[in-house]
Amino acid sequence: RQILEATPLLESFGNAKTVRNDNSSRFGKFVEIFLEDGLICGAITSQYLLEKSRVVFQAQSERNYHIFYEMLAGLPSQQRQRYCLQGAETYYYLNQGGNCEIPGKDDAEDFRRLLNTMEVLNFSVDEQNSIFRILSSVLHLGNVYFEKYETDCQEVAMVVSATEIRTVAELLQVSPEGLQKAITFKVTETQREKIFTPLTVESAVDARDAIAKTLYSLLFAWLTDRINKLVYPRQEALSIAILDIYGFEDLTFNSFEQLCINYANEYLQFFFNRIVFQEEQEEYIREQIEWKEIPFSDNQPCIDLISQKPYGILRILDDQSCFPQATDHTFLQKCHYHHGTNPLYTKPKMPLPEFTIKHYAGKVTYQVHKFLDKNYDQVRQDVLDLFISSRTKVVANLFFGHAQVMARQRSLMRRSSTRTRRYKAPTVAARFQQSLLELVERMERCNPFFVRCIKPNNKKEPGLFEADVVKTQLRYSGILETIRIRKEGYPVRIPFLVFIDRCPGAAGWALPSQPGDTTELWGQRLGWGSPTVGDGNPSSQPHPCSQLFLKEQLYQALESKRCRAHHLAALTLQRYARTFFIKRRFRSLRRKIVLLQSRARGYLARQRYRRMRHTLIKFRSLVHIYVNRRRYLKVRNQHGKCPIPVLLRRQELTRREVVDVTHLEIPAELMGLLEAAAGERVPPRRGSQPLVPPATAPDPQLTLPLDINDYPMAKYVRGHFQVRWAPRPGSGQLFPTGRQLCGESLAPRPRWSSEILRFMGDPGLGGSQETLFGNYIVQKGLSVPGLRDELLAQAANQVWRNTNVNNEERGWLLLATCLSAFPPSAAFDKYLLKFVSDYAFAGYKPVCQRKLMQAMARSQLGAAAARTFPPSLLEWTANRRQASMALDLHCFNGEGSGVLGTALGRCLAVGRGLAEGWRGWSVAMKAGAQWAELAGHDYVLDLVSDLE
Repeated sequence: RQILEATPLLESFGNAKTVRNDNSSRFGKFVEIFLEDGLICGAITSQYLLEKSRVVFQAQSERNYHIFYEMLAGLPSQQRQRYCLQGAETYYYLNQGGNCEIPGKDDAEDFRRLLNTMEVLNFSVDEQNSIFRILSSVLHLGNVYFEKYETDCQEVAMVVSATEIRTVAELLQVSPEGLQKAITFKVTETQREKIFTPLTVESAVDARDAIAKTLYSLLFAWLTDRINKLVYPRQEALSIAILDIYGFEDLTFNSFEQLCINYANEYLQFFFNRIVFQEEQEEYIREQIEWKEIPFSDNQPCIDLISQKPYGILRILDDQSCFPQATDHTFLQKCHYHHGTNPLYTKPKMPLPEFTIKHYAGKVTYQVHKFLDKNYDQVRQDVLDLFISSRTKVVANLFFGHAQVMARQRSLMRRSSTRTRRYKAPTVAARFQQSLLELVERMERCNPFFVRCIKPNNKKEPGLFEADVVKTQLRYSGILETIRIRKEGYPVRIPFLVFIDRCPGAAGWALPSQPGDTTELWGQRLGWGSPTVGDGNPSSQPHPCSQLFLKEQLYQALESKRCRAHHLAALTLQRYARTFFIKRRFRSLRRKIVLLQSRARGYLARQRYRRMRHTLIKFRSLVHIYVNRRRYLKVRNQHGKCPIPVLLRRQELTRREVVDVTHLEIPAELMGLLEAAAGERVPPRRGSQPLVPPATAPDPQLTLPLDINDYPMAKYVRGHFQVRWAPRPGSGQLFPTGRQLCGESLAPRPRWSSEILRFMGDPGLGGSQETLFGNYIVQKGLSVPGLRDELLAQAANQVWRNTNVNNEERGWLLLATCLSAFPPSAAFDKYLLKFVSDYAFAGYKPVCQRKLMQAMARSQLGAAAARTFPPSLLEWTANRRQASMALDLHCFNGEGSGVLGTALGRCLAVGRGLAEGWRGWSVAMKAGAQWAELAGHDYVLDLVSDLE
């Protein structure tokens, strides 16, 4: 940001309005931007030949530097009074050009932006005040006027406006008397004394203007150094340099500044010619192309005319500046004498103080008025001493630094010169030539790019294009010359490989297809070069050529052909793309139409099916009524006094049967128990009334594991059984076990597998036989832990999508009873929980979910254990009705309570107010005269099961 903010600051102090540009740069700026890892890390700004004469003189319709007008427009009234400032029209240094305003430029807003820029660049308040003091003193110096009077037969200048002298002295914190002497007397130092010589009015004005120019130029140089110290790179890095320098100038009055500016442009044009034209021809020679050198406008003679030793114009000017008696007229006469016959130099036809030089951009006439004064531009020692003694720190440092620079130059000159030769201070022309040489040397170390700015008109109006003005700029900037040499030569250069990639298809040539067909051989076929030269000796090889040179006409023909091929390829690509999209849209539309037709046909078919089904149901109902009536009459006739409910019970049991399972074998001991249970009769309980048990409602606080969807039953079956999930529901098929299950290698067990099928599908089971059969299967799982997961998996298999409701209900009853007796293993619990949550029958979902979640919670605490005995009759009844159980508990103090659920001990302890549920309680059950007592970790219902 600081680098960017430095630009408007330097523009305010270095740009001004001219006849051709409202924001013309009046100094040369060379900005070197340093980059580190692709980021800007610093910058260095160098400034060349600030137009100091603009501080004291402006031509008609021109302005001084922007900073003066911005300061007068933007400073608050208190500061303006402190610096004794008024309007811009009241100052001689600002009103010479006429209009002090620029349309579209807000000087006050620009000044506020300038203050923000100074804050970003870390200018302190004292430094800003010192800058405004120096600028104000320059304006007040311009209003110091003189009048002449005679003394001792000599015309002497006298200061008229003493108030302005005091104001300037106060602003710069110097002595008013010393300042007045500095501009009205010339001091000559001898070995014994100082001689004060009064100046004429013209010399006094020159002395006043010299101080103003020196103040402003030193301030501008200090600002540049101040910015460089702030943004100077911390270490060496790659850099990109930008040179923004004044263009060629041909004004109404061309003075010493215009000669230096045009000399700089002449030298840069020479550099441009050498880079563009000379290297152009060298490249043709290097690439072995038959080439006839094309002449171009070489401006070396013009450069020699201006700067060549010993009689260049600037050299003559430096020599004349060393002679006290030399004048602008003597300088002009020497130029006429040495260059009168030079075709680039023209003397005036009339005896006028001017000469004309034919530059590359055209002829320019220079007026030699004050050439010597502007070239000498040395600050007198008495002026240096005066301002070094200033109480303003910035002013004193400016002149002290300038004095040190002059002292170093003086010491260097004395070391390099003889004793008899006097010290000669470097002139403005000499310093400018040295700076220009250093600039060109820095540019030669870089890879230069040239940006030409073309003005559409000289009236500074938008939307106006003057062809003559543009043509003139194109001519003297060398662009037309560049176009000419490009046109006569080979303007198009394409590397061979790039040309092979771009043009063979368009030109109808084929790429090399064989492995040995290299680029060189391919180039020989095209006539680009021959492997031998001279007498055909293969050892003499030509210089390797790297690129193809083409005339513009041939290149345009090739490009036209290539564009045509690309156009056809694009059309083909578009055609296939449109075909693809249209086909895809057609398929989508056809799919939608087919779907709509299928839905419509399905709807009509369903309507027709419903009508037919309704008719068939009515017909079947009539047939069933007739058949059942015949069967009823037949059974009544056969059994006579057999009760009707018994017959209905037998029909209901028959409906349980999905397939015939009565032929499946069962163990003899189980068969004996079933026969014994069939002969028992449950005595009716007198005085008891059956109650409707509360159904087990879904627990709203029940939270399933987050990863429950990652455990489908089919995944478990594929990993532990030899078949995929699952056999046809209700078909009587079971999973063949052949993989490791719960740590055991299980062989097929047809006996207990057939018992599950017999339990679910035997219509003869009922009442106590059903409970006894189920407990027998549960006891198998309690006895052999390795069978538990397989029992649960086989039961889940038989209930999955079972089409027989009665058969499926009995299967879910068996599954819930098994879960009451033993939990699944940790490898199987989530799979079973996922299956129960998705496919549970009617009210068995909350029952099974609660049992599984409790078992999983106990297994995480390390307390998971199976029951000792199969479930009791109470549990069978609760599971069959999907209800909760209630137990009557009696304490030894005579109190009684009813507790629901299975965590009996914890509920009882909490109900009695025990803080810690594992202390201070015991459960005992009395059956007749016998007491049975449980430990705290046993199951209460195991006592009931044991007694049963």
